[in-house]
Amino acid sequence: MKQEINENTENKIIEAANSVFEKKGYDGTKMQEIADTAGINKALLHYYFRSKDKLFEMIFSMAFRKLVGKLEFLFDENIPVIEKIKIFIDQHTDFIAANRHLPLFIVNEVNRRPEIFVKLLSGIYEKDDRLHRLLAQIEKETKEGVLKPFDPRHVFLNMIAMNIFPFAAKPLVKGLLRMSEDEFRQFITERKRIVTEIIINSIAAK
Repeated sequence: MKQEINENTENKIIEAANSVFEKKGYDGTKMQEIADTAGINKALLHYYFRSKDKLFEMIFSMAFRKLVGKLEFLFDENIPVIEKIKIFIDQHTDFIAANRHLPLFIVNEVNRRPEIFVKLLSGIYEKDDRLHRLLAQIEKETKEGVLKPFDPRHVFLNMIAMNIFPFAAKPLVKGLLRMSEDEFRQFITERKRIVTEIIINSIAAK
């Protein structure tokens, strides 16, 4: 019973910290606010997590891995590159819609503390040569005439930017285009198809 209570308390803290950190970032977050959100006192919060830094690093690591975990299919050599792009735009857009604060949280905190980002990336890419295999697949399909020569860095950044911007600037987009919430959701559904066409037309061999 004691172990179950401990796990429940820890889970409440993690959920509360995740919510507060994502919305306010490291600098804007107070340990007292996390404790209040979790429904516990500050002393108990410090018992489980001794410092704001330790709690933040755990939350940031979880958020980053949550985002990166959605990209595993990119390294499956059995999926053609064009199909990977279709899947990425569809799933990435849905993921951002369900986790609206997450991309900006990651970008802001990476700029604030880049050493955390470097550490996480090292842990991911030191495991295998997935990135090299993805680049090799692109090169192979280019030689086969499926794709025209392109720089994967630009294409990847274009997809991310086009997916994230409408959510990052949601109040601005809705205001300028005079959209209701339902109209905005429909707009995002339409954008999936449009962004997919733009990206594929930029790399598919004619």
